Amino acid sequence: MKTEISIDDKLYDDAENFSKAAGLSRNKLYCIALSEYIQNHSSDTVKKDLKNHYSEHDSQIDDDLKAAADRLLPGKLGK
Repeated sequence: MKTEISIDDKLYDDAENFSKAAGLSRNKLYCIALSEYIQNHSSDTVKKDLKNHYSEHDSQIDDDLKAAADRLLPGKLGK
């Protein structure tokens, strides 16, 4: 599919320089960039990344922070 887009001059120049240095056509660079952006920003990817993060890291609220939050926002964090 052929399409037309408008981008900032500096971004265009950066893309041109990068594509030449990487040995890619401008078309290929834009396709790769768009594909990677969609892959890295889909809601499933974000959910998966969060799930992976919290499977490896403690997600409990520190007791002192919880006590302070309870004083400022009574009942908002639950017991």
